[in-house]
Formats: sequence, C-alpha cells, structure tokens
Amino acid sequence: MTIFELSDLTVNLSVEGGQLGLTDAVSLSVAAGEILCVVGESGSGKSVTMMAALRLMEFTSPIDLLGSARLGEHELLRLSQRQMSRIRGRRVGVVFQEAQDALNPTKTVAHQLAEAYALSHDMRSVRGRRDSRRGDGLSAAVGLLRDVGLDERVLPLYPHQLSGGMQQRVMIAMALIGEPDLLVADEPTTALDVTVQAEILKLIRRLQRDRGIACVLVTHDMGVASVIADRIAVIYAGQVLEVGPREVMLRAPQHAYTKALLECVPRPNTRLVGRMRTIPGQTPQPGKMPKGDRFAPRNALATERDLTEPPPMVWSPDRTHMVRAWAPVTHWTDEAVNRLTGYTADGGNTPVDAAARREPVVELKGVNKTYGVTRQKDYHSIHEHGVPTQGRLASAHRAVQDLTLTIHRGEFFGIVGETGSGKTTLGKLIVDLERADPGSLLSVAGHDLSHRRGLAAERELRREVQMIFQNPSGSLDPRRTIGESIAEPIRALTELNRAAIQKRVRKLLDDVGLPRDAEKRYPSELSGGQRQRVVIARAVAPQPSVIVADEPTSALDVSVQGQVMNLLLDLQREFDLTYIFITHNLSLVTSVADRIGVMLRGELVEVLDPTAASAPPRHEYTRALMAANPDPFAPSVANASAFHAAE
Repeated sequence: MTIFELSDLTVNLSVEGGQLGLTDAVSLSVAAGEILCVVGESGSGKSVTMMAALRLMEFTSPIDLLGSARLGEHELLRLSQRQMSRIRGRRVGVVFQEAQDALNPTKTVAHQLAEAYALSHDMRSVRGRRDSRRGDGLSAAVGLLRDVGLDERVLPLYPHQLSGGMQQRVMIAMALIGEPDLLVADEPTTALDVTVQAEILKLIRRLQRDRGIACVLVTHDMGVASVIADRIAVIYAGQVLEVGPREVMLRAPQHAYTKALLECVPRPNTRLVGRMRTIPGQTPQPGKMPKGDRFAPRNALATERDLTEPPPMVWSPDRTHMVRAWAPVTHWTDEAVNRLTGYTADGGNTPVDAAARREPVVELKGVNKTYGVTRQKDYHSIHEHGVPTQGRLASAHRAVQDLTLTIHRGEFFGIVGETGSGKTTLGKLIVDLERADPGSLLSVAGHDLSHRRGLAAERELRREVQMIFQNPSGSLDPRRTIGESIAEPIRALTELNRAAIQKRVRKLLDDVGLPRDAEKRYPSELSGGQRQRVVIARAVAPQPSVIVADEPTSALDVSVQGQVMNLLLDLQREFDLTYIFITHNLSLVTSVADRIGVMLRGELVEVLDPTAASAPPRHEYTRALMAANPDPFAPSVANASAFHAAE
C-alpha cells in the first residue's frame, strides 16, 4: 500500500523579478515497509524536494508549490501550517542531517523526548500534571531508547555529552516517538565513521521493518543506497532521472548520471591506477538549466538531441524501471565509462619504492599525549561503547599512546580509525598545534618538536608544515575574499612583495581549478567543493614540504571527493609534497596511499601496504573497518543480504 506519493511536484523560489525553479515535476512513491533512497549530488534537489513536500521550506524561503504530495488520505499541499503541524511528528517523523544542530543543547535527552511525545500526542503540558499521559511519554521514551541501542542512563544527559552516533540515535528515537507512518531521513550518516554509519543504517532498516513504516532516505552516497534501499531514485538538477529496484539500478543503470555516480565510489581493496573517477563540470544553478537533458552538458556521451530536447520519463527497454533518456544505455563499455568519468590511466601517484628511498621527513618515537579531566562535583558522561560515570573524577585520557612512526619525503601516508581513535590529535602534534607529553620525541621537516622554540623557529616550522582542516567553512574568514585568505599565509611566512604575492595567488587559483574571478568572491559565494579547493590552495601557498589533511573529503559528494583527491595528487607531484591524510574511509585511502596506519584508542595497531595484495590486514579492527565500507560493486543481492543478516 502506497503511504507517500509525489506527483509532478514543482518547487519555485520567489525572487525579485520572478521565480526560480528548484525542482521540476518530481514524481516518487514509497509503500509501507519499503525504503526508498533518493540519491544525487549536493544541489541536485534531494532535500529541497522532501522538505518542500513536508511544508518545512516555507519557514525559511518564499516558495510556491505545484503538483501533489499525498500522505495517505491527506493532500499536504492543500493543508494549512496548523494542520501540517498535526501531521508532522504524528504521521511523519524526520531525522535531520546534523543531529548536533537539530537537538537543543540546553535541554536534556529526557526533556526533548518528553516534548516530542507531548507534541505528537496533543498533550497540553510537558512539565505539569495536567495530562495523566506524561508517564506514558516517559515509558515510550525509555522503550524507544532501548530500540535504538541506548537505555535510560542517557535521559539526564545533554546532547554535547553524547557521541555523534548516539546523538543520531536520539534523533531517530524522537522521530519515531509519535509512531509515524512515514520516516524521512536526510543524510543521517554524513561524516560519521563507517562503523557507526553501518550501525545507524542497520538500526533504520530494523526499526522500519519491525514497525512496517515507509521510509525515504536522502543521501549522496550510492554505497549507502546499495545496502539499505529497496528502490533507488536518482535526482539531478531538480528532476528524477532514473528510478527502480536496487538490484536493477546497481547492476544495469541506463542513465549516464546514475552510472557516473556508481563509478565514482572508491572500490574497497582496489588500488588506484591513474586518476580517480569524477563527473566533470558542476550541477547547473536554478535559472540556468540546459535546454535538453539537464545532465547532457556534463555527459561526454551526449548526442545532439540530448543537448537540445528534454527527454521524457519512459520505461527502460527491459521494462524493469523508469529512466529519463532518449536512448537508454543497456550496455556500458569500458571506453564509454572512461569517457563519462574523465578517467585516464596517466598521472598515478608516487610509487612506494621511490618514496622509501628518500630521507625521513616525519619521525615519531614513543609519542604520548594525555588530556586531564578536571575535578567536578557532579560530572556525567556516557560513551558509545562505555558506561556512564558520575561523581568526583581526576582521571586522564591518553589520546596517543607510545606511538612510533617514520614517514618519508614524498610519501602519501594515510591514517584511519574511528572517531576518538587519536587520528586528529596525532595530526595536531605533527603540525605543533598540540604539545606531546614530556619524553616524546618528534621531528618534522628537520624541526625538533620535543622542546619549545623561539618565534623565528615557529615561523619556519609553519612555512614547512601546513594543515587542511575538516570543515572548510570554519577554516576561512567569512569577511575576507578568497584572494585575501590565500595571500595571508604567503604574507606571514615568506618575504615576497605585494606583486609577487598576487602572482602566486592567481597561479594557485589556476592550480586548484578555480576561476580567476573567485579571487574577489567570499566563502559564502562558493560551493563546498570550491571552498575545500580554497583551503588546499591556502595550505600549499607558503610552499610547505608536509601537509596534514584532516578528513578533507568526509562530507563531500563522491564526484567532488574524486576531484579533490586528484587535485591533492597533482599538487603532490608538482611540489614534491608529503601527505599525512587522516580519514575514516578505508576504501578511499586504500586507492591512493603508499602506506596506511590504523589507529585504535590512541595506539598504532597496524601499518598497511595497500600495494601488496599478498599482505592482507592482520588486525581484527582493520578487517572490521574494511567490512563496514559499503560496496555497491559487490553482488548486490549478497551485499544487501550480508548487511541485513548482521542486524
């Protein structure tokens, strides 16, 4: 039975002088007990479609809605916001992308769950005694917490006292507390560790199956869709391009965009030969849509008709699914796929043996980093795999434990592990943003970091060692233009004059693939991928020898991820850079790294050589990380079956 159905849903944004089309005649449906994954790049219209259909966009943007959005017997586009407020939370539960931003930092988990229960059951008071069902709300909250793998110990805690995975579990519990017919999850696993991501996906699948509800999961990751979806819908530039059963969409996609998205996913345990696959070009902006197939300008296989005439949505030749194309592709040759994704075998990364012959550039011996815990009278905390603590504490946390490692000049060294494993702390020690414990020996680019130094030595170290942080938006001053941001480290760390600085800034813009006019623009005017390129240019600007990159691709689309990785590899070859690449994505780093260090609870438990196929991972934790990476190229039925069997 169909629970939720969109028919020709069009979302127009009202602007001065007219309207901009955000989506165009989107038609989708999801049945009870079914999971529909809506897939596409950032800016493709995935979230806009779902948030507009649930009437949430109206709170932030002046929009007009055309078409139909039906939830059971309700036509959502004809309801008032007062009526919609009774639908949301009762008939529809929503899990937003950033749990930390969606949860109220000033209220405990208990209060927020009780509030959600009160709103979904039309209770007049959350705190008072005017409604006898308040106790029912607490019981329901405890039951849901157990369903999502938590218990009542988290009730008195605040969101900041929970891990990212636990915050997401609380969000799921809040979305389900009204016993909805439909669950909408918008990028619920973005930037989570692969192991936590796997747990959240299994949780959503189990709860959805147990409760028989319909689920729409919005994601940019085909790997995620490959393990959880019953059906997959691919959206691009506000249009549905292809929709059908999971096995068909993974095994035999017939639209070029669907195929390109799949090919851009790094394959587990597969070494990169040449450049990473990407989708050339960018998603068109509203108001600047192509005349024909909206993907045609980025499609190297497009025909003249694709470029000039918009194709209809038709059945595929084998009648298995729907595709928007004049000539669906029923057989993909290697040559066609290579053209589509801009793949070339040239430009491979530096061979391991070449890097190994060079001198050490980073040497760590017996490195430790300990953080103390301040004494508090009533301290509460809880961790993903631990137990709550309460009372007076004076303990210490060793983020890095007795770590010994040598990295050679020109090497691409990956560091993987879950959140809390010590990866970022190690990176900060290497760039001297954190001080190691006494007795640790650190040498980076010829600088001894074991002892404090003067300002001149600090300045020289900053010129030699730079860091790319995880969040590009937080790394750039919103009040400075892109040119000013890139010029800042050059001005501070070199002796170049103004003309030479401007010349280097413009060359760096060319090197990272940004247009010259970006020099005068501000960070808010760029996409996420473009901001990441700016951060990379800024790190390369003083011409360092070592760059520590902390999760630089964790929240990027797979196509943009490939572009950023190709850029890093190009810059490595041009400037003879040494990379220390911190990530939780083992599939990605296996493709490009010369060696990979695996960290667990502050210890370096294993160093892998991804080029040696005869040397499989020895440590159980490394094997678990590899198993948690979703693989859309595995036999799809077996892939999903293994995922569901692990629930």
